[in-house]
Amino acid sequence: MSEPIYDLIVLGGGITGAGVARDAALRGLAVALFEKGDYASGTSSKSSKLVHGGLRYLQHGELGLVFESVSERLLQTKMAPHLVRPLPFLVPIYADTKPGLELMNIGLWIYDSLALFRAPRMHRTHRGAKRALTLEPLLGGEGMQGVIEYYDCATDDARLTLENILDAEALGAHCHNYASVIKFLRQPSGRVTGVVVHDHTTGRERHVLARAVIVAAGAWTDEVAQRLGIPFGRNLLRRTKGVHIVVPRHKLPLARAITLISSIDGRVMFAIPWNERIVLGTTDTDFAGDPDHVHAEAADIEYLCKSANAYFPTADISPSDVISTWAGLRPLIAQAETASASAVSREHEIFVRDEGIVLVAGGKLTTYRRMAKQVVDAAVKWLRSHDPAMKGRTIDMVKTKHRPLPGGQGLEEPTLDAVAAIGHELTRTHKLDTDTATHLCGVYGARAALVADLITAQPQLGVRLNPDLPYVWAEVAFAIAHEHAKTVEDVLARRMPLMLVGLAQGLDVAPRVADMLGTVLSWSAEVKAAQLAAYEQVVAESRRFRG
Repeated sequence: MSEPIYDLIVLGGGITGAGVARDAALRGLAVALFEKGDYASGTSSKSSKLVHGGLRYLQHGELGLVFESVSERLLQTKMAPHLVRPLPFLVPIYADTKPGLELMNIGLWIYDSLALFRAPRMHRTHRGAKRALTLEPLLGGEGMQGVIEYYDCATDDARLTLENILDAEALGAHCHNYASVIKFLRQPSGRVTGVVVHDHTTGRERHVLARAVIVAAGAWTDEVAQRLGIPFGRNLLRRTKGVHIVVPRHKLPLARAITLISSIDGRVMFAIPWNERIVLGTTDTDFAGDPDHVHAEAADIEYLCKSANAYFPTADISPSDVISTWAGLRPLIAQAETASASAVSREHEIFVRDEGIVLVAGGKLTTYRRMAKQVVDAAVKWLRSHDPAMKGRTIDMVKTKHRPLPGGQGLEEPTLDAVAAIGHELTRTHKLDTDTATHLCGVYGARAALVADLITAQPQLGVRLNPDLPYVWAEVAFAIAHEHAKTVEDVLARRMPLMLVGLAQGLDVAPRVADMLGTVLSWSAEVKAAQLAAYEQVVAESRRFRG
């Protein structure tokens, strides 16, 4: 074993594990992180792509969770202004909508007040159908009493996770994707002293020593606890499935996101403009299957289309309009089985075990940074009381909220204007067209110049992968060289979401992506063919609802 003894090993490379590794490394702890697949390949790339306060949590009286969420929303816009951006929402209110216009207006005042009136903008109430339809003409006008306009934030969940990983590495953490922890190393007393890791790339196993282990396995928490011998005597999670569908913008040309209340079951869902397309979601149904194989079913698609058509009567969205789907699992804390899936709390719990294991379960994307802080706090407390080498050691208490993510570093101020200025600079210094420069600064922030440098060196890398989308080939090269992309799916599903928004879902460009990966990673013809087949299978899974 060539590695040192780490202070902490983190299991899981989703948003929580990535946040934990970054927080711990910022404190000066020696950290290693292992993720069995790609970073954010689970739930953390299958959210509604929102950093939001959780307006509907008010309905369940979870004021504390809403306060945490809106506070973190503000912080995220400062830590990563290129990735977490204000998005206007409309809530249409009809005669039969519950709650009605006045109660909803009061609810939004509570929402704004919990944000200490520091939301991107305060909500506004627009009364009457005429005014409402000038804001969004596609809404059905019959029985319309008005709309309420409020702001939350949109994000790229996979990139938010990736930038936490990249910053953790910049702070000294050793992060590994495609590396499974298959066993704990223990003393005779049961104390965990490290892990056995299987590297899926090389096929080799190695022992890695640590003072303590943090499990941040998300929807896989119960499976990991059972496999690694962490006895709880019960399942910690109640997993629910959330399905989203992507439809063409011309079917639903929205200027704002729309908050919908499904006429089928009263669940809150969204229609969101995203990457030149419209996302509709999400469902919320209990899931008891294999978490490695989650897909949208025909009934899910029918539910989303029918729910949307009730609000947009002229859109006539049908399953045949769906470009792509994604399905993820919410790792909700198990509660009374009588509660509906949507009513289960999005709070999290932290479990500290005497053998040196800290496990976090539950939570949501928006509050990941706060969750990570609490997990590292718990781990440090345990280490100080159980590890003699840690008792007199100074541990920095620098807070992650004061450190921008990589794409936000170096900005004069954390604003959208500062991000836009990067785009203007790219057009001036790299001679990029405005659309490409705007796209790159909005995805990479302060790192956009690194991508632009590739285009300057090889102008052909400035060509788009698809003519109707802004992604360019330089991003593929950059993902392989600087962002840990190791498979075709890594590139086309998470480094850039062409699998979700491309009309061919990336199948048209996958062979060239495989060629670029193969050149850098020294793939044989057989490996390249297997990679393409694996990607085709992932796309087929997203289309499985078609039967």
